[in-house]
Amino acid sequence: MKTALIGLLGVLVGAAIVGVAVIIFFRYIEKKETRTRDIEHRVKEIETLNLLNKKVNEVLGKRNVLMEDYVRFNAFDDCYITIDDYIYLHSFAAQNNFYLPNYLIEEFFKNISQRKAILSPEETVKMGGYTYKGGRAVMESFSDELLIIINEKKAQLNQMTKKPLHYFDVK
Repeated sequence: MKTALIGLLGVLVGAAIVGVAVIIFFRYIEKKETRTRDIEHRVKEIETLNLLNKKVNEVLGKRNVLMEDYVRFNAFDDCYITIDDYIYLHSFAAQNNFYLPNYLIEEFFKNISQRKAILSPEETVKMGGYTYKGGRAVMESFSDELLIIINEKKAQLNQMTKKPLHYFDVK
């Protein structure tokens, strides 16, 4: 009888040890998956910000040769955005709003829309886009802010990847 109780006690202690080990293992796996999702989310944010910055720089790089014929502002300070590019920027911001800083995007569109040159519909169609008086400075500052955010996100990603993952992390 004594041997049976000692054997039963040994089985119960062994089961408790295995149960604790299984709980610790599954918590570790869960933390690892959470960390992987967080890293993937940061990478997607960085990729989205890079794509937006690339499109903004592409818009800044476009110079319409005939723009002086249609617009009477300082052509160096102005920014010309085709209708397709403007729609692309809006749809890109709408589709990727989870990964983009909403305040920055809203401020950009508010600032750029305030600078829109009022032209007749015929002139707008003839040009194929919109002209923004002083819009180049707004676009360049937006691009600079995107680059700052990208560098911050890269630093956060670097910090996340270097941080070790422990079995007994307490949150």
